[in-house]
Amino acid sequence: MSKVPGETADRNSWSRSGPAGSRTGVPAVMDGYRVTGLARQVLATALPHQSSPITIALALFQRTADPTPLIEAARQLGVPVRVVRDRFPGDPRTAIGRAALVRGPEVHILETHGYKANVLGRFVSRALRRPWIAVLHGETCENRKVRAYFALERLVDRGADCGVVVSHDMARKVVGQGIPSSKAQVVHNACLVDFDGDAPAWSDDAPPVVGVVGRLSPEKGVDLALRVHHMVTRRLPNAQLLVAGEGPERVELERQAERLGIGPSVCWLGYQEKIAEVYRRLTVLLIPSRSEGLPNVALEAMGYGVPVVATSVGGLPEIVSDGENGFLAPSDDAEALASRVLCVLDNPLVRRRLGQRAQREVASRFSLQAKLRALDRLCDRLRT
Repeated sequence: MSKVPGETADRNSWSRSGPAGSRTGVPAVMDGYRVTGLARQVLATALPHQSSPITIALALFQRTADPTPLIEAARQLGVPVRVVRDRFPGDPRTAIGRAALVRGPEVHILETHGYKANVLGRFVSRALRRPWIAVLHGETCENRKVRAYFALERLVDRGADCGVVVSHDMARKVVGQGIPSSKAQVVHNACLVDFDGDAPAWSDDAPPVVGVVGRLSPEKGVDLALRVHHMVTRRLPNAQLLVAGEGPERVELERQAERLGIGPSVCWLGYQEKIAEVYRRLTVLLIPSRSEGLPNVALEAMGYGVPVVATSVGGLPEIVSDGENGFLAPSDDAEALASRVLCVLDNPLVRRRLGQRAQREVASRFSLQAKLRALDRLCDRLRT
């Protein structure tokens, strides 16, 4: 295979296993290092599905020349991968490599994830006249540089043929930011958990273990979780808080835990690739976010039967029905969150009721098949 600047081909190259006939070829372009919740969603849609007319291949930005965990995961699953070398910020060969990925006749629609991919997506799709799906995953605000990146992304995303978001709340936001309502399309994340049986959280003697799973950045509200845990330990001194994730706030959060006097009962797990093992240790998952799309962690926990206590922000009310399959509380209200966490920890019957209903809900409304059908309809519309 001939090579172009900025592009390398994986052994699962799309050109050797790609779409044929009436199938729709879609490269999903994104940063590619860790197997994050976003990456797991893309990998799941890229698996060979006989019922889907779409063939999705991963096109990953990569700064290092060594295989990344995400590339290795894709190879193990048999998902085609192309790597676009991104040697330094603003590397012109990155755009050249991206253009090469969508130039072939087997590619019909371009799909991009994240601000870097979305910014380049506008120019590549226009140059090569391919329909473009910009998948919008929400914004972070930890520093001025990141806020500038997202401001640029908001401008270029208006030129997408379709702006896919994961919740109706996000759809309203992106329309307010300038994307035409006719182009905003909701495609919910899928619950990728395959679990059947009683969850450890339902047992009468389940330990008081609360979990927070996610990036340690301001919008995720981990500082709020520490305040909640401080209140919970007043009632249940043996309660533990497990925090799975990394991010720019970790050092300050650890200092906050020490100031609150809860340092010994907080376990900082860091990034966890095998996240299922974390959920099995939890009696309740706490989602204290100040903003959200449709968090994978909520779907995953509910799939494992772990009760969820969350703030009523973003798409969370589209997953969690207060008092039915979980509990909701106002944003930044530590007392309300703590009272709901204690309600779950104190009552095994409540845990079982919430967990069982949550499992049924995500299995019926947020299945991978439902997501694939939504993507099929979208791609069919863009090709006609």
